[in-house]
Amino acid sequence: MLPAQMQVTNMPMFLMVGDGRVVVPGAIPMIFPGPALPALQVRKLTEDGIQDVLEAVDATELFAGNLDLRAAQSMVADGTDTVFTLDAGGRQVRVSAYALGAISDPAMGEPPPGVTPGDVDADRILRQLMDGLTTIDTSVAPDGWQADGWQTYIPEAFRLYVRDVTGEPVEGGEDLPAGVLEWPTDSDPATFGEAVEAFSDGTRCASVTGEDAVAWFTSLNEANQQTLWTTDGDDRWLVQARPLLPHEEVACP
Repeated sequence: MLPAQMQVTNMPMFLMVGDGRVVVPGAIPMIFPGPALPALQVRKLTEDGIQDVLEAVDATELFAGNLDLRAAQSMVADGTDTVFTLDAGGRQVRVSAYALGAISDPAMGEPPPGVTPGDVDADRILRQLMDGLTTIDTSVAPDGWQADGWQTYIPEAFRLYVRDVTGEPVEGGEDLPAGVLEWPTDSDPATFGEAVEAFSDGTRCASVTGEDAVAWFTSLNEANQQTLWTTDGDDRWLVQARPLLPHEEVACP
């Protein structure tokens, strides 16, 4: 139900890639406007650590094939989908659960008619899996990690959504003015990327890599969610940045 503009910067709660890297969200300061970039952390598992995670997934017995669990729709309105994707061992599986944790929550009482014990068990098992993955630094033994502690994840590419906001009022009004930074690369923001039709507001999207990605990473770390970018003159551009993860295609979907 959210507009596309609010969804494009969402990041996964957990990612593990084949070389053992795990990427998770870090702490974000409770301020407005927030930082322009999400705080992402990376840490690397040993091969034993990787296998521990895959064994936990297999132990659920829910990843034999694609699965869409929607029993909670009978008791929860406007819930969200939690989606697990597995690409390992020759399997490419997508398991989705609506309002994960709702029907197996003891506080909810007896499940409503039409919700089976199997639905409740699957909901509980997936909730436990999600909790284990999102607290992986404690759910995997210390010897399952190649090094102690999390490091800042520095993306090698970004997906940038750019919109011309020249002359528009600043969100939040004059009491919360936006900062202005110089457009950090030689590209022309007026012709940057391709139009995103779903936005219906002139937003354009392009992906950047290499030196351009480094320049944007530096600039975005000085910015917040209301920062505007400019070249020469009075033009102003709003940029929403989505760091690309190791498994993601360098492109705008």
